[in-house]
Amino acid sequence: IDLQSPPGAPEAALRVLLPDGYPLSEAPPVPIVDCAGGGQGVEAAAREAVQELLEQWQPSEQGCVYQWVEHLREAVRPFLDEMVSSFAAAVAAQEEEARAAADEAREVQAMVDLAQDSRGFADMPAHPQHGQRQRRFDGEGFDASFAVDIHHGEPITDRKSTFQGHAARVANMGQVQWALRELLSDRKVSAATHNIFAYRYFDEAKGVQMADNADDGEDGAGRNLAHLLSLSGCDGVLVVVSRWYGGIQLGPDRFKHINRAASTLLEASVGAAVGAQAQQVAALMRAAEAGIAHR
Repeated sequence: IDLQSPPGAPEAALRVLLPDGYPLSEAPPVPIVDCAGGGQGVEAAAREAVQELLEQWQPSEQGCVYQWVEHLREAVRPFLDEMVSSFAAAVAAQEEEARAAADEAREVQAMVDLAQDSRGFADMPAHPQHGQRQRRFDGEGFDASFAVDIHHGEPITDRKSTFQGHAARVANMGQVQWALRELLSDRKVSAATHNIFAYRYFDEAKGVQMADNADDGEDGAGRNLAHLLSLSGCDGVLVVVSRWYGGIQLGPDRFKHINRAASTLLEASVGAAVGAQAQQVAALMRAAEAGIAHR
């Protein structure tokens, strides 16, 4: 008779050897519990339950088989349940160990790949909640032949937000990559809420003007820097403005500070004439933004 083991537990069954004259025989039936793989706990519980049943045996026309089945089922069920729980815990532990091993293997492989692939560098965003995205640089970012001087402007602080400009003379993408990678290797700069940049240079090899920009989560700021470079005639320049957000929204004023940080640094580092033109353009852009803000 099936003792109805829980799912995942070894099957348990009761066999009963009935004596002559059962159920009115003086000799009791002989119960035998079969549970291969049930372990010592199940065996001990079954022996104890069988002993109790034999001691309580009294001849009766009603018989005893079904009562014995219920008694034995209740006796062994807690041990079978415990076996299922232990097995599930062991499986979960093995799966967790397997996941940990797989994660470790992936990390090791990533380190190996990074060591073998000299053409890769990824800057993980410090503030993805503010729209920052991962930036990846190729091997030129590490090539010392592309090294350039990077100039840093004076910080501008307004309502706990700080803005600082960085600029470099560039003539090719290798120098752009190197300068950006070098800046983002600085912990303070890398920790900025936004690192907005724009660059312009004439590619002598291709005979084309190269330009691009990135907001780094500060919508429209990269485009504004690109306009600043274009309208002021700045060429062969990379400009980056870092912003450390202070928790207070500045509205349109943030663009004013971004443009000012860039134009002031350009005047100091790139050249007085070009920088002065950038200052004038920045002033015009601030005036236009102020007019729009007051409409």
